[in-house]
Amino acid sequence: MVPLSVRAILTVVIFTFTLTLQEFVYALTFVSSSDQKPITLGVSTDLIRGDVFFWGEIMAGTLIAAVPVAIAYNLFLDRFIAGITGGAVK
Repeated sequence: MVPLSVRAILTVVIFTFTLTLQEFVYALTFVSSSDQKPITLGVSTDLIRGDVFFWGEIMAGTLIAAVPVAIAYNLFLDRFIAGITGGAVK
């Protein structure tokens, strides 16, 4: 039973990791000080002031937020492809 459910468990772990990393609305609602905001919220609220965009800082914050998700997807890419091609049913 466990070998068949490994791919499903990995999928759930990756989607949960992605959703918890992007707690944008929750942080926007309850966090007001800049030093306690997560990166995704701080980039959009502290680095954009009217028509002035701080592009270097925005891109750095976006990279920091996106790299862990990209690494997680790449680590389990082979297992996803094996599941799509019928590797789960033997």
